[in-house]
Amino acid sequence: MKSSVIIKGNKYGFQIVLNPTLPFEELLREVAEKFKESIRFFDFSQSIAVSFEGRDLTQGEQNLLVDTIVENSGLKINYIINGGKAVETEFAEALSDAQEEDQEEEEEPIQEELNFPESIVGKNGQFYRGTLRSGQKIEVEGSIVVLGDINPGAQIVAGGNVVVLGCLKGTVYAGYPQDRGAFVASLMMEPMQIQIGDCIARSPDQKAKKQKTGRKKNQKQLEAKLAFVENDSIFIETITRSLISEISIS
Repeated sequence: MKSSVIIKGNKYGFQIVLNPTLPFEELLREVAEKFKESIRFFDFSQSIAVSFEGRDLTQGEQNLLVDTIVENSGLKINYIINGGKAVETEFAEALSDAQEEDQEEEEEPIQEELNFPESIVGKNGQFYRGTLRSGQKIEVEGSIVVLGDINPGAQIVAGGNVVVLGCLKGTVYAGYPQDRGAFVASLMMEPMQIQIGDCIARSPDQKAKKQKTGRKKNQKQLEAKLAFVENDSIFIETITRSLISEISIS
């Protein structure tokens, strides 16, 4: 391994590859230096998840690594992805405890016909890992982050924002019922229909044909896009830092 610590961005946050033989105390120093050097590249507006690869770690070592990253970067790390499961960090647990004190209402199940064993209540709503298939539907009162794809025929209805860290090909209703300030974001935006508040946009038939015969799919997958309402219409634009700064997150 050329570097003791390698940071790789992915669809849910960061994959951090660690040297398997370096003493753990030295590894912590390397992690601290690496994140200090990379701080200008981070987006601090969103909570993220991290995973550690390259060596076996105890839960205590994982917590120390997370604390080191937060202290030296200012990032908000809500979850550690470990073996395909998302585990809440102390930061996420503190937020959940604060919300429970402020709100006494009980959370209703999303939908009985869907079983979400890996669904986690996050800061602003639901956190769901998995692919939604045709005929499946999620309804939430707040916002939702989906770590997976939304296939054609699947549907999400959210009172807040919808973020799909995968391919969006189904139907999404954000800002239910009348919040035009909500948005929909996806790493690959090919929805059958998007509705934000009372504004609706449908994907034209020609778009699907063009994608089958046009550019390579890999090029489309790298173009993350954001759908939002402006002047009574839904616009879909490629996500940039300047675009994110203009969007208010409720």
